[in-house]
Amino acid sequence: MDRKHALILSFFITSIIAGNFLFFTDEGIVRENVEIARVLDGDTVELSDGRKIRLLNINTPEKGLPYSNLAKEFLSNFTFVGLETSGLDKYDRTLGRLYNNNEYLNLEIVRNGMAHSYLVLDDESSLFEKAENSARKNGKNMWEKSPFAECLDVEINKYDEYVDIEDSCDVDFTGWNVKDESTKMYKFKKDFDKSIRLHSTKGRDTESDIYWGRDKIWNDDHDEIFVRDVDGLLVYYYSYG
Repeated sequence: MDRKHALILSFFITSIIAGNFLFFTDEGIVRENVEIARVLDGDTVELSDGRKIRLLNINTPEKGLPYSNLAKEFLSNFTFVGLETSGLDKYDRTLGRLYNNNEYLNLEIVRNGMAHSYLVLDDESSLFEKAENSARKNGKNMWEKSPFAECLDVEINKYDEYVDIEDSCDVDFTGWNVKDESTKMYKFKKDFDKSIRLHSTKGRDTESDIYWGRDKIWNDDHDEIFVRDVDGLLVYYYSYG
């Protein structure tokens, strides 16, 4: 066997051992077979080759919050999956789509209410919008409605960075939270009387105004607001942009 053929054979054998085969989908996208070594959370896995994969287009509840384990448990059912990559995020994790045969796992997580869509790529926006709308309409998992779901009138002023909340049911807000589309969350430390203005910035709380203590929360072009009760059930949701 000449040196050229020996090198080709060696590369082929190494590929078999590594288990990372590259192939092309019908759309011409490169997809590789990979092995999941650990599921770090509902939207991040670590592969056997050491790469950390942040699932594209989704955002799952943070660790310790209601529904935070659902997507993690779902992903734990899979060992060998298909992977399509799309660059790195700011933490140097590889952004990717995971597949079980032709089942798009990122999309299934959203469709089953284990995550909401997040920073969705333009060519997949309608796909994820349809999946999320279905989960929300059916109250699946993180979209399960609170008994207080009709109690609030909420208005965001994205330019002046505040949220007005009016309560028509005289509920106790202690332990409730407000969250944007990412991971920024404000937890109410005490109840308030009927209406309150939640400012994104720093300040001294009064009877009518409370302060998140951040610089900026609400994006001008697109964002979402979630209000959840003390049990983590959805009281109010709104998306703009």
